[in-house]
Amino acid sequence: MKDKKIAALYKKYLLGELSPQENTIFLDLLTSCDPDELPELEEVIALVDRSCDLNKSISDDIFYAITGAELCPKVQPIWKRRWASIAVAASLLLVAFVGLFYLLFESRPARPDDVFMQYSNSTKFVKRLTLSDGTRISLRQGGQIDVLSDFRTDSLRKIRLSGEAFFEVAKNPKKAFVIVNSGDFDVRVLGTAFNLICLPQQARLMLNHGKVQVTHDEQHSIIHSGQQVAYDVQHQQFKVSAVDTVAASTWKSDLLSFNQIPLAQIVDDLNNLYPDQNLQLIDSFQMRSFTGYLPASDLEKSLKILNTAFNQTIIHKK
Repeated sequence: MKDKKIAALYKKYLLGELSPQENTIFLDLLTSCDPDELPELEEVIALVDRSCDLNKSISDDIFYAITGAELCPKVQPIWKRRWASIAVAASLLLVAFVGLFYLLFESRPARPDDVFMQYSNSTKFVKRLTLSDGTRISLRQGGQIDVLSDFRTDSLRKIRLSGEAFFEVAKNPKKAFVIVNSGDFDVRVLGTAFNLICLPQQARLMLNHGKVQVTHDEQHSIIHSGQQVAYDVQHQQFKVSAVDTVAASTWKSDLLSFNQIPLAQIVDDLNNLYPDQNLQLIDSFQMRSFTGYLPASDLEKSLKILNTAFNQTIIHKK
């Protein structure tokens, strides 16, 4: 019977004793016989005298290759599992902290001096602001304010001004309101109202009520209501004088007020409001003065008023 021959060859195959010729015969028999003639696997195994034992590591490897899992998973002591959980939790916490640090510090656009908030006025009108402490500010056209401290937690309410603004500082005896790096001097107040100009060519403060302290390096001066102060760079000292505070702050109502002010200074003021116009005053009017009001948000109307006042075109756009 074919099946006896197959069984015999099968036994030798399992034992690794097939010669090349027998291997060819064995393959031919397997491919040519009917499935019913093939011996059962149990019959063939019974013909093999030796047993085949696999050590534990080989069994684990075979089982893992087939199932993707360990045959006998290792049981970790409870104390090891606990510390492993703590290590994983600590790793996750560290990752979360690094992510939070990145969001707070790296992804935030870089701003000089750690600016907490920034306000600017690129319009042709006065901009009204209210800071987190209740301080109210009228920011003139072209001006900018940088908030340099956290008003809630820091010991000072610190800002910086570029341009001109009117401040109504909310009173807080425990936290001074300080304006720094804004021209020739710094300003320190507890609660008052004043007008401040901080431009490259001039820095001047006009105090409506209360009192303020201004400092320049080691020098300081106390200013009272109805006074204005500027720093005289040439003589290295503060220059304090009386001022009409109402007229000085009419720009809050969109009006520029002038009382015998040289036309050259008026043209400088207009150029500050409209830097792209490059206004020029004719030489013969450099020492002439003007008294009156000009609309801050309407350059053409302001030029018309000035030209009409002197019966000729005295200011040109270059």
